[in-house]
Amino acid sequence: MATIVPAAMRGGFAAGLWRRAPLLLLLLSMPLLRPAPAVGQEADPARVAAQVKAAYIYRFAEHIEWPPAAFADPAAPLVVAVVDAEQVAAELNQLRLTRQIKGRAVTVRTLRAGDPAGGAQVLYVGAQDGARLKRALDAAPAQGVLVITDGDGTLAAGGAISFVAVDNRIRFDVSLTHAERYGLKIGARLLAVAHKIEGGRP
Repeated sequence: MATIVPAAMRGGFAAGLWRRAPLLLLLLSMPLLRPAPAVGQEADPARVAAQVKAAYIYRFAEHIEWPPAAFADPAAPLVVAVVDAEQVAAELNQLRLTRQIKGRAVTVRTLRAGDPAGGAQVLYVGAQDGARLKRALDAAPAQGVLVITDGDGTLAAGGAISFVAVDNRIRFDVSLTHAERYGLKIGARLLAVAHKIEGGRP
């Protein structure tokens, strides 16, 4: 049976990942994304970027091993805290209605830079301003949180994963050093499609 590439996947980075299946199926399965606009309708680039990032965040989380203490109990939800990224938060809220992560329900919290992020297992910071980024990261738990930043140079601020633009495509860099500092282990299949890895490959 021929492989059918969803409309939302045609062109750009997503199409490249599709050709690299089965990794794509593990990282960015397109049932997570909404259907492409109807013929004649122009997609909103900001919304599309938010959808792609939200889908990535889900897939990142599926390939992270958290320390047991990161969750209150086996039935506790996985909490995603979002700072300075309302569109991404909105897309995550749509995904959580029908999708779980590692068998856990997902809760999405929208925060301002500097708001406490205690209890979150994922912290996505959309702010690229250095001061706001620092406030957001300073409010992150010391252990058991996957910190995802956005933009070139933000990985160095303390994120374990950072979205980066490469040839007008959304890619991501990984810092194994920062992940280990938060007590996290990143799966090899996720690392296999990273744009850049800092701290060496496991």
